[in-house]
Amino acid sequence: MDLTQLVTKTLDRRSRTGTPLRIVQAGHPALRARARDAYGVLPTALLLELIEAMTVTMRAAPGVGLAAPQIGVPLRLFVLEDRSFEDGEEPDAQDDVLERTGVPLRAFLDPSYEVLEDEGTETVFAWEGCLSVDDWRSIVPRPRSIVFRGLEVDGRGDIAEVREVHRGWPARILQHETDHLAGTLCHDLAVPRSFVQSRYVERYADMPDAVRRLGLSGDVARLGPGEVVVRADR
Repeated sequence: MDLTQLVTKTLDRRSRTGTPLRIVQAGHPALRARARDAYGVLPTALLLELIEAMTVTMRAAPGVGLAAPQIGVPLRLFVLEDRSFEDGEEPDAQDDVLERTGVPLRAFLDPSYEVLEDEGTETVFAWEGCLSVDDWRSIVPRPRSIVFRGLEVDGRGDIAEVREVHRGWPARILQHETDHLAGTLCHDLAVPRSFVQSRYVERYADMPDAVRRLGLSGDVARLGPGEVVVRADR
């Protein structure tokens, strides 16, 4: 089955347009395969329909990103959006520490990222989850700042090459979704022993508490109360 047929079949499984797609869970082979380059593979109308369906699915979950392999489609494509603060909600102290900001809806083909060399010594430790490992979290260390490249698809199907610098929360989402396209789940990168059910995360929101109560070691153990960033020269 070629990719056009696979995408059409995936979309046809919905009971109606606007119904979320099924998100595959850890153990499904689509999550471990390297996705194929997406540019020029699908007709524009089908690509836009797929992006719309992925957006509906991401919002319904709810989540802040969704990669095509998470719906069983091996294409290097993802959508992302964080609407946390659209309704006037104020960022809390943890949001500030993680540099969390709203992220507009965007769709990318064939993305990549690299650590921003000027700030490559900074690693952020944060709890992270995945819609394909439902209801589980782990502490994932990620570079604080990245250079992101990809092909952005707008609502008309026009495609533009982008090169952008991202920091903090948006950088984390972009890394997470791009990793999916190489068959990597966020929990593969986690601090050992930090894998917990979501309901326990608040107990360990402060990293020193997580270190002490979960028996964590390594760079995460260098963090003080309220800290999430480790610098290599620290």
